[in-house]
Formats: sequence, C-alpha cells, structure tokens
Amino acid sequence: MTNALLVDIGIIIVFATLLAYAARYLRQPLLVAYIATGIILGNITGFIGNLSEISMLADFGIALLLFTIGLEIDVQKLKSVGRASFIGGVVQIAATFSLGYIISLVLGLDGVTGLYIGALVAFSSTMIVAKLLVDRNEINTLHGRIMIGVLLLQDLLVIMMIPVLKSIDGAFAFDVFTDSMINGLGLFAIAIVLNRFVFRPVLDRVSRSSELLFLTTVSVAFAFISVSAILNFPIAIGAFFGGIALARSPYNIEIYNKMRSLRDFFLVIFFSTLGLQLDFSALGGMLNEFVVILLLVVIVKPVILSLIYLIMGYGGRTSSIIGLGMGQASEFSFILASLGLAFGHISNGVFSLIISVMIVSAILTPYFMKFRKRIYAFFAGRRLPGKRFFGSPRYVERIQRKPGDGLSNHVVVFGCDVMGRRLVNYLKGLGVKFIVVEHNPEVIKELAGEDVYALYGDADNEEILREAGVYRAKIAIVTIPDTDVSGFITAKAKRHNPGIKVYARAHSEEDARLLYSTGADFVVVPDFVSGGTIIRKLESVFGNRRARNHFRHLDIRKKNHG
Repeated sequence: MTNALLVDIGIIIVFATLLAYAARYLRQPLLVAYIATGIILGNITGFIGNLSEISMLADFGIALLLFTIGLEIDVQKLKSVGRASFIGGVVQIAATFSLGYIISLVLGLDGVTGLYIGALVAFSSTMIVAKLLVDRNEINTLHGRIMIGVLLLQDLLVIMMIPVLKSIDGAFAFDVFTDSMINGLGLFAIAIVLNRFVFRPVLDRVSRSSELLFLTTVSVAFAFISVSAILNFPIAIGAFFGGIALARSPYNIEIYNKMRSLRDFFLVIFFSTLGLQLDFSALGGMLNEFVVILLLVVIVKPVILSLIYLIMGYGGRTSSIIGLGMGQASEFSFILASLGLAFGHISNGVFSLIISVMIVSAILTPYFMKFRKRIYAFFAGRRLPGKRFFGSPRYVERIQRKPGDGLSNHVVVFGCDVMGRRLVNYLKGLGVKFIVVEHNPEVIKELAGEDVYALYGDADNEEILREAGVYRAKIAIVTIPDTDVSGFITAKAKRHNPGIKVYARAHSEEDARLLYSTGADFVVVPDFVSGGTIIRKLESVFGNRRARNHFRHLDIRKKNHG
C-alpha cells in the first residue's frame, strides 16, 4: 500500500467524519454524508488520485456487509418466503428490464445500450438495502426476508448476464454461464454443510478466547472471499455464503459485534467511492435520459414491486415497504457498465449516465425508507380502484388468531421480543384475557399455535388498534422501543379510552418524558432499571444511603414529568 493511497484513505475518512457530524446534526442519513464525501472530493477538490486501489477496498465493504447479513439469516425462515421472493422477483425483473429496454429505444439509444439500461432499471442494490435493514433491525421481518430473497435472485441473474454480455458480438459463452451456476450452488452447499457439521463444535472450542473467536470469524469470511475470487465468482456473494456457514450459532451476537466496526470502516470507503465515480461533465449531454431513467428506477420500479406483492396478498403496508426499499440501482450496475465500456458496447456518456442514476437513487433511498409511513398513509387515505382487494394482507390472514368483536376489558401487548414474551408468559399464567400485536409473522404463527390471540401488523396503524380492541381494553403494554410508535399508541388509546392504563418502555429519560406527555401511566427505562437493580444489591452489602439516593435520582416517575 503506497503512501499516496494511505493519504487518500485518510482524507476520505476525515472528510466523511466531518460530513457525518453535519448529517447527524441536521438529522440526515449518514449514508448520504458518505456519498457526498466522494462527490465533493472527486468533482470539486480533486484530492483523490488512487481511485482503482480505493475501489478494491470498497469491494471489501460490500463483502463484509453481506457476511454480517449472512450471519443473521436463518435459512429455514428464508425458505418460508422463497416462493414469494422467487415469483415476485422474476415478475419484477422481467417487467422492469423490458420497460427499461423499451424506454431506452424510445430515447434514441441503440439496442445493445438498451440491454445495459434494462439491467440498470431491473436490479436493486443488495448493499444499500441490506445496510438500511440492518440499521433498522428489520432483517428478520417479513418484508426484510422477502427483500433479501429478491436481491439474492437479482444478484444471481446479474452473474448470469455477464457471459451473455461478453458474447453479444460472438458465440454465447455457455461454459462461462454454467461455471457461474455451478460455482454459486457449490459454495452455497459447502456453507450449509459447514454450518451443520463443522463450525458449531469449532466455535464451542474457541469461544473461551475472544481473540480466537474473532480470528476464526475473519478467517471464515476471507476463506470464502478468496475461494470466490479464485472461481471468478463475486466476492460479495461468496462472503454472504461465509456468513451463512456461521449462522444460527450461539455466538452470533458476539461475532456480529466484533465484525461491525471492521465492516463500517470499509462501508465508508465504499459509499465515498460511489461519489468519486460521478462525472458531471460526461453527463451533460444526456440530462433528459438521466431524468427519465432515474424516474423509472425510483418511482416506476417501486410501484411495480408494490403492485406485485399487493396482488400476492401481502397487504398495502408490507408491499409498499418492499417497493420503496428497493427503488435504487444495483452496485453490480457499475460492474456491468465497466464491462460494457471495456467491450465497446456503451459510450463514456452512457457509462456516466448509469453511474449517475446509481448514485442519485442511492441517495434517495434512505429518505424513502425514512418517510415510508407517511407515503403509505397518503395513498392509504386515497380512494383507489380495487383498494379493498389490494389492501387485504391475505398472506397473514391464515396465521393470525383473531378474537372477534367480543373482547373487552382485556390487555393488549404491543411487541413480542424478549420483554414482550416474558409478559405474554406471565399473562398466560394469570389466565387473563389478552391479545398480542406483532409485525413478525413467525412470532404470530408461534403465538397462534399456543392459542394466544395474535394480530399481524404495525402498531402505529389505527386499524390495528381498533382490531385489537384498544379502545375497549383495560391495559395497553407497549414493549416496542420506538418512541414515535409508543407515543402514537398512547395518544390514540387515551383519546378514545380515557380509563385505559398504558405501560411503556423508553431508551432514555428524555423519551420517558415524551411518553408521559402523551398520557402514559408508567414508563420503564431498561438501562435505569438494570442499574437500579445493581444499586439495590450494593445497598444490601454496604447499606449505603448515597447509593439509595442515587437510585432515586435515576428513577423515572410520572409525578416528575406529568
């Protein structure tokens, strides 16, 4: 690694950090700050000169992100949405690829260029979608698993496209095509075998040493990356299979936390590199084409995806999240565009067009995800043709256990994570009437199997509140850590049912004050409670009045915040 490259990396990291401070202050997504870093350094200051070497480091960012995604993937749960991912993905890819190809011809581009534009419109970014799902802790939600499944299908088809593009001017490279398929299936099979028979006893042995556990994890990641590189298979997909090889072990949380810092460092390099690729001067003559194709990617593709999953019966909310989350171009578009430029299939202007659409769509995606509830609420409030049919989440109708209209004076539990599950078990032991509202279909299915009333849906949906009988309930318990959602539930419950008691959780004293202001009767802050428990233990040892006074200072009481 040359000194010049080290200087360039240092400039990128320092500049990205400064813009990240600004983004955090302005409450903007950090991803946007990282891409802006590359745009400024590449197009305004011209500081960065080792782009090819930095791009190699950026590839590790993609690989390590997908490795950590693989760690969290439960193959059995992914299989449960395999049909939805495959059918929805195939229909979406066929529709958007065809649309992109036709529109490119209408814009006056040639047929070969149309293939590259079709691929640009059809494929979404595994990198960006996976990062947003991880940041929002939504990998194992219904929409998260469907999106990951569709993205894996897309990535596989991108790999299959490469030999097709190579052979446009000659014979079809069937051997390259079959090699890609065999290599991919072979790596996946190896990952499954290692997961079941090898790595669990290995991790049991090395888990006593934190350092050995980290080294073993990194070794597995780089082993799969290296094998993928040798086989001319994308290292990102190889790293994902490496994560699957270690998935579902008892040490996943520790492994994930150890890999996160390394991953985040390379992700900053990757997103900054995206901005460095942008060339405004080469794009100048294709502004109309840029606007049209960008709209296809960020508007038309999400609409098509949403309609597909509405028709398949996944309901308006889940379908809209899938569509909005995948409204960007894939990082593999850069690889395809680079190949097209090398083969002489596309011009420098088209190459810059593809990169520009990729970058701008990447910047817009976090905002679509951030405001997805408002976007859904806007369309849900409109009178649209077939709205009743499209809005019905028929997929989850068969796994819910609804109470009917007779449930009253009962308890409603929002969220069934670790805290929620303990409450459910306690309420079952008491024999009181209660119902659970949860957005994870696997949890809903499990609860329904235990003869527990369970509704699938987002808690900040007024229809769900009515269906759960919140306005006739005696107590509402909100275990969801999102203060906006908790505040919405509390305000609605108190407005329509003043006698209801609302118990909620919060991350901080500030969040607790906010929830009390919306009408909550009791708010627990887990960090304070755990700290208070330890202090009470100290009191029993030391009898220290100061410790008791300190605990009282940390206690969040309604009388102080009402």
